[in-house]
Amino acid sequence: MSRILVLPLVLLLVTGCFAGPDDTPAAKIQWVQDLREGLRLAKETGKPAMLYFTADWCAPCVELKKYVFTDKRLVAASLRLVNIYIDVDKNYDLLAEYKVRGIPAIFFLSPSGEIVERFSGDRSAAGFVKKMNAVADKHTR
Repeated sequence: MSRILVLPLVLLLVTGCFAGPDDTPAAKIQWVQDLREGLRLAKETGKPAMLYFTADWCAPCVELKKYVFTDKRLVAASLRLVNIYIDVDKNYDLLAEYKVRGIPAIFFLSPSGEIVERFSGDRSAAGFVKKMNAVADKHTR
């Protein structure tokens, strides 16, 4: 009888030890995966948007998702924006609309949906945080 009670307790303790704050959805960028919906949210909330063109087969995109977009500082900065995730394999037509020549491609849009900047340069977490905050400071209504 005591073994039956001990097993659930051990499982609870072991799984609790491995569950950290990064395992919660709140510790990740909240992406909108539809451009129209993202633009609607940006306009409605008065927040600028970050438009991220990516694909599962793109090695630099995978690196960004795995090592940069999981940084806690970047996740916090992302709350100031509407974050729009564009899978180019599902939204190929958007490449021409935004004149994307290679991925990953990142654009910052005003709350009204106008391109205010194409992100280039330092793609470290610190570089993204700096750029995201600068765009949010300048373009949030």
